Amino acid sequence: MKISLQTRFAVGITLGLLFTDACSRSEGGSATTPPARGFPAVNAIAAAPLGQVAGASGNVAALSIANPFEGNPQAIEQGKQLYIKMNCAGCHAYNGKGNMGPDLTDTYWRYGGLPVEIYKSIEEGRPQGMPSWGAALPPEDIWKLVAYIESFGGSVSAKDYEHARQGDQPGEQIAPEVLEQRP
Repeated sequence: MKISLQTRFAVGITLGLLFTDACSRSEGGSATTPPARGFPAVNAIAAAPLGQVAGASGNVAALSIANPFEGNPQAIEQGKQLYIKMNCAGCHAYNGKGNMGPDLTDTYWRYGGLPVEIYKSIEEGRPQGMPSWGAALPPEDIWKLVAYIESFGGSVSAKDYEHARQGDQPGEQIAPEVLEQRP
């Protein structure tokens, strides 16, 4: 049986589209049982301010929202798998030290290192390259990514949200070379 070039081409394109679609689709979900305390309400997360706005008090209580998967080894492992699958490592490196994206292991966070701030950065995206994953990942998976990022050690605990609002302390970000030159 002879198959025409046109038929082969159509079959090839169809299979290629099917495989491409299957590879790019987020499978989401997991076998992890939901946390006992449940997930934070969407409007509570939305109330968390993005950085400090001059003259505005903001809803600082929203900053105390804890990650429902904090310290859960199974969720952290699933967050790691999502980190790899969603290609976070392409920008932040497999160890979180950063490539073209920022370092996730240090204590300097442009848009905040509290769990809810990390969640919002993943969900909403950020200028200069961080895509928004809110439409592609369910909240449960975003919280697992946050748990994995928290495991790097550079984030701030939700319990310390007031300290996180204080920002850098005097002398914290001064290069060692400058400190050596001071009288």
